[in-house]
Amino acid sequence: NLLAVSSMLIILVHIVPHATDMGIETVKAAGVLSTIGGVSMLGRLTVGLAIDRIGTKRCMIICLTLLILSFLWLNRAEGVWMLYVFATVYGISHGGIFTVISPLVADLFGIRSHGAFFGIVAFSGTVGGAIGPVLAGHVFDVTRSYHLIFLILVGLACVSLLLTLFLKPAIAQK
Repeated sequence: NLLAVSSMLIILVHIVPHATDMGIETVKAAGVLSTIGGVSMLGRLTVGLAIDRIGTKRCMIICLTLLILSFLWLNRAEGVWMLYVFATVYGISHGGIFTVISPLVADLFGIRSHGAFFGIVAFSGTVGGAIGPVLAGHVFDVTRSYHLIFLILVGLACVSLLLTLFLKPAIAQK
């Protein structure tokens, strides 16, 4: 899931330049980023409620599936309306993933050392989030396209989903 968090920060840094490279006006391109932020809030609330009903692992699986679908859609997006559809689906996933990480860590490792484990997860995601956008920028500079970057994001999200499917608690549940 650290892969998903890292890849999500690439989008936040590069979505406006990608949209303007497509010929979309700067204000509309910035609107795509704003849509991600607004819908992310909705995703956080919705997934927070869903965690209590269907569990953390299922919520993470749903969020990662939406993330994969949004990246696939983004790779095919050709107009501003398609970017806004991307921003909506991606925003739900983005907010949901950030909401589910802490309870998922608690489910897997318990709450006795939750702070330490969550700190490690957050730190790792932050390192990836710092490196990922720079590497994506380099790939864009070399290829003059975001196509390869978006395919890499699909791959990272798929790896995250596969790893999530096999998660088991490290401690006995009481």
